[in-house]
Amino acid sequence: MSNVATLSAQKAVEGLLFVGSSSDINGSVLEDTIVQKNCSLHIRGNLLGSLTIESGAKVVIEGSVDGKIINRGGRLVVNNKGLAACVTTDGPSEAEACGVLKISLSAIVSNWDRLAKNTEAECAAVVKGNAYGCGIEPIAGALAKTGCRTFFVSNIPEAKRVRAVAPNSTIYVLSGLFSGTGQAFTEINARPVIHSSIELAEWNVFVTSHRWAGGCALHVDTGESRLGLSLEEAAAIASRVRSPGHNISLLISRLDNADEPAHPLNDRQISLLRDLRRLYRGVPASLANSSGIFFGPKAHFDLVRAGAALYGVNPTPHGDNPMLPVIELRARIVQVLNLAPGETIADNAGWAAKRPTRLALVSAGYADGYPRSGSAFGNKLQAIIGGRRCPVAGHPSMDLLTIDVTDLPDPTAARFGEMVTLISPEISINDLAAASKSTGREVLSHLGRRFHRIYYAI
Repeated sequence: MSNVATLSAQKAVEGLLFVGSSSDINGSVLEDTIVQKNCSLHIRGNLLGSLTIESGAKVVIEGSVDGKIINRGGRLVVNNKGLAACVTTDGPSEAEACGVLKISLSAIVSNWDRLAKNTEAECAAVVKGNAYGCGIEPIAGALAKTGCRTFFVSNIPEAKRVRAVAPNSTIYVLSGLFSGTGQAFTEINARPVIHSSIELAEWNVFVTSHRWAGGCALHVDTGESRLGLSLEEAAAIASRVRSPGHNISLLISRLDNADEPAHPLNDRQISLLRDLRRLYRGVPASLANSSGIFFGPKAHFDLVRAGAALYGVNPTPHGDNPMLPVIELRARIVQVLNLAPGETIADNAGWAAKRPTRLALVSAGYADGYPRSGSAFGNKLQAIIGGRRCPVAGHPSMDLLTIDVTDLPDPTAARFGEMVTLISPEISINDLAAASKSTGREVLSHLGRRFHRIYYAI
């Protein structure tokens, strides 16, 4: 169903939507739509039915138009971001789930576009770890339709999921070549990221015997990650790229201190990869992750790998976050308790009420990936109830989170069945990471499958 902002300007009759004045719709429109003379319509989603534009009318569509268009003298602007559907859902039903996790495909697409415009290199998307826990299929599908051509995944099963929604993309598998898995790569046209001379030897035997030209990436350790071929090994095999039919399609390394732009090893790694690329004539190279993109062109080479920043994690941790927030997480209150000073709650050994305290028990816990506070009962973790920030009391249990609602001006805001906001633009992934002394990547990837998930575009 569409979320219609100005109902008075629209009238739906027998599957038709008539627009009789200026109107905004936040969502997709399923009905056949007629925009009348000298009226305007702004759809922040997709138009799935047909569209008739009368003379003098103006229509702006932020998504796509799937139906027939009849223009009788009006103006149509389609800012097609390639999102095929406005809303899809996953996981248990909302009524049965412990909470609701909303993921904005529009924000992810905008974040990719922001990163892609920050470089002249190709911008690939890293969707490893089930897209950092957010869900591969809807995210990879939206990015592919937006223009992303290359994806990095953790393993072959993830590569299969990307291939299903991005049939024309290039897919690199970061876990490399497990022994005997060559045929699996050919079946889905994916490319292993080779980390050792042993893997490379097996891959060369396979591609030669099967006459496979799908390509692979060669991972070289230019820093201290200890994963990948050594510089000496990489230089020794560089002569192979001069022969016809070599199978290396990308030279890749990892910028070990990307979060610290002033770190002296960054320039050293950039210089080493630049020197190595000269030996690998004509083979593109990649070094920068999300944070590395903000180093500037010297770190970009031919391809950058946008990862956690796509999902709203700050790629410039020493400055303001340039990325849009992507997720919102809410869970419901299952019980409200009143404690006297000195009373405790189960699974929170060491925590006790210091005053008459009112607590809301919320249906999310560490089994759902909600983090533990980085300090012992320091109340740094917070939730939003009734528009007010409230501190988390102690640590989460497996299934429950305890919120101190004593200071709420309106006690009725915390009652059975009400929804509590755990992650939002006001309490971001980065805020949770800081409060739990973790990272945004870790917080994201731990979010569980017990939530009702909503993927949407606006």
